[in-house]
Amino acid sequence: MKNLIPFLVLFANVVLTVSDCTFTDEIEIHVINRLPFPQLRFHCASGDDDLGYHNVNPNYDFHWKFCTDFVPTTLFFCHLWWNNKDVSFDVFSTKTYYRCLEGKCYWEARTDGIYFADGEDPTQFRKAYNWN
Repeated sequence: MKNLIPFLVLFANVVLTVSDCTFTDEIEIHVINRLPFPQLRFHCASGDDDLGYHNVNPNYDFHWKFCTDFVPTTLFFCHLWWNNKDVSFDVFSTKTYYRCLEGKCYWEARTDGIYFADGEDPTQFRKAYNWN
């Protein structure tokens, strides 16, 4: 019992300082601008991380990686604006995790809407959302 407490303290310290996705999955999200000028403006965030507002030129690939929560509640959303159009949608949710094959999700903003491709074949985009 004496040795158990130091072991538990050490184990908890190791678990809390691990910065890679040792106990959860790593996800990579791409938001790609396939629009002509003017620039695409967007804001992406989760409940824990605000990735800020961005104005990006055509063909720019904004991407980030994160670890899913140990309790499956991870959610990232993005709000995009272009010309007089906008759209908001979830780019990742543990409820739709199955869509991000190979741990990667690709989103493209195009003139007629937002398209999605998974990590298994990121060249096969299909329309997911219309602009408002």
